[in-house]
Amino acid sequence: MNILLVSGPGISLKEPYNSGIEAFIVSFAKELTNEGHNVDIVAKDSDAGFKFKLINPFKNYCPDDSTDVTQINEVNQFKNLNLESYDVIHFNMFYPHLLTAGLDFKKTMFLTLHSPPDSERISVYKKLLKTGSFKFIAISNRIKAQWDLALSTDIPVIGNGINIDLWPITEMHRPKYLLWSARITEEKNVTAAISVAKQMQLPLIIAGRIVNQKYFDEQVLPNLSSQIEYVGHVTQSELSDLSKNAIAYLATATWQEPFGLAALEMLASGVPVVGFTTAVPKDWQNNCVLTTSSLQWQDLVPLVKKSLSLSPITCRNFAAGMTIQKMTSEYLSLYEKILLNNNVIESTMR
Repeated sequence: MNILLVSGPGISLKEPYNSGIEAFIVSFAKELTNEGHNVDIVAKDSDAGFKFKLINPFKNYCPDDSTDVTQINEVNQFKNLNLESYDVIHFNMFYPHLLTAGLDFKKTMFLTLHSPPDSERISVYKKLLKTGSFKFIAISNRIKAQWDLALSTDIPVIGNGINIDLWPITEMHRPKYLLWSARITEEKNVTAAISVAKQMQLPLIIAGRIVNQKYFDEQVLPNLSSQIEYVGHVTQSELSDLSKNAIAYLATATWQEPFGLAALEMLASGVPVVGFTTAVPKDWQNNCVLTTSSLQWQDLVPLVKKSLSLSPITCRNFAAGMTIQKMTSEYLSLYEKILLNNNVIESTMR
């Protein structure tokens, strides 16, 4: 199949990734090409050496310019692509003007829901749903439940997957510190991880992109020391190296995480996940996923102690059920099912 994955203007697919969505797109595209499909991606740039083709139709993109004129220009640039040459057009980010432009292509498109509902998304997606041109996919049962309610529909679920080979487990695993990795914002709640580390007198390594500088300066920076270390925004390879000596991965987000990709990566690396139920999917039932619904950092302490007896192999075996190969197979099955149905409908109308 010829497949177009659409991110959006200014989106970089270079590591370190700004979010899990970029990691999802690159990993998905790589696996699709490994299985023999032709894949193009609409994005600003990417790392070199991939089999997929990067397409950047948005010239002179300025992140601070979101005027109507700019959006009209972006729509025109997008429409200039030879989109009829693709069997599948698959959107992965929220750019309403590009989604709406997709309706002019007179073909079924796919949209993966990576984020929870908000008023703007609900308004746009309701319009898309009425046209019948878009097929929605949720990345978890949590996201499905939220969007089923918001859109009064029944959305299929295809859970995220990871390339297990990128997260090797090591026989030389020597737990030395707690590990936290995410965007540094208030809702990701790194301060809870800091409190746990201080209470248990354990080292903590913090990794991630600073999104809220004020929060970092006021809540994180004053706590940095020889015990609490911030190592910056890291690549997947660098995070994998950090996991090799991690006691546990602290998942402390207080908002409803859509999936928890970083937690899955750590499990694949043999590191148990300790956190709040808001930070990992509720259906991750495994001894290596230790959670509490209290949202009080104090309640994470006994869970960290409990995690010390867990086998890294147990954690990896659980993660091995959520691979990029499994995810890709499910997307391809959905593509083929929808395209086959469309062909049947078209043939009956002739």
